[in-house]
Amino acid sequence: MLLPTQACWPELEQYGADAVWAAVTREAQAAAGDEGEEDEEFDLTTPEWRAFTHPRDHALPDFTTVRERRLPDDTADWLDSVVLVHRLREVSALTGFTRIEAPEWLPEEDTRTRAVAPLSRGNASTWVPCAELRGEGVFLALKEERLAEWERQDAVRAREEILKSAHWAWCTARRVEPRWPGIRYVLLHTLAHVLIRQFALECGYGASGIAERVYARSGPDPMSGILLYTAAPDSEGTLGGLVSLGRSERLGPAIAQALEEARLCSSDPMCAEHEPRIHSRLHGAGCHACLFAAETSCERGNHYLDRALLVETLTDDKCALRP
Repeated sequence: MLLPTQACWPELEQYGADAVWAAVTREAQAAAGDEGEEDEEFDLTTPEWRAFTHPRDHALPDFTTVRERRLPDDTADWLDSVVLVHRLREVSALTGFTRIEAPEWLPEEDTRTRAVAPLSRGNASTWVPCAELRGEGVFLALKEERLAEWERQDAVRAREEILKSAHWAWCTARRVEPRWPGIRYVLLHTLAHVLIRQFALECGYGASGIAERVYARSGPDPMSGILLYTAAPDSEGTLGGLVSLGRSERLGPAIAQALEEARLCSSDPMCAEHEPRIHSRLHGAGCHACLFAAETSCERGNHYLDRALLVETLTDDKCALRP
């Protein structure tokens, strides 16, 4: 869980701590008292997205951002904004244990319904162990109009049906509810993996030390962006090597090189010709040689990836966002 929502603190300071806490308490009590309404899934990505896309720069002890004023060359048709995240804080909590398949590998669902081994023998425990990490990152927001137009293309819709069919078979075999994240998520997730590989060659951090956060949602309140960041419990997470890649003079060549490398995989043509429906896989054109990342980097266990959606491949030249 990233914590950029502290950006609202300066706006609340004028009211005083007591008044703010009283308002929060009233809202919590009102929400708890509403009967007949289903509990909404706890959403962290929306406030994070709003903090990163806020037009004002933030300068807080645990969250410092600077919006890059100039976009890299040759990205104006699809890239909307770049934010340099000089400081961020990540908090993770250990709530239980699973075997065979990690929870984050499955489609998003209420984790309370998952069969996990508890941390204690009883239910009396009111706390769980947490880790607080600090680091830096680069946030990229894509143009909503460009993505919406891309999603409406016939070739993209046909590709989505193939991936959705494989996704349904994969979930059915594991007796989990199919919850397709959307073709937009697959595109942004693929872009994140392509950039992680390229950034690792230039920023000084290993690829396993760079993590991703994907913001993908269509509809009335859309999101389309990715955060690539590194975090550590000591000063190694804030040395500046990663955030410096967000500057236009360095980001442009890095993106161009990453997309060029993604066009051809050393396992082609087998990688480009991969049919996800045959073995019920959750990825299209992608493998360890071109897209897969370390478990510490990927939020979905190297699922929902497809190079054909991002660039032209040996077998598909109709779906690419960047032809």
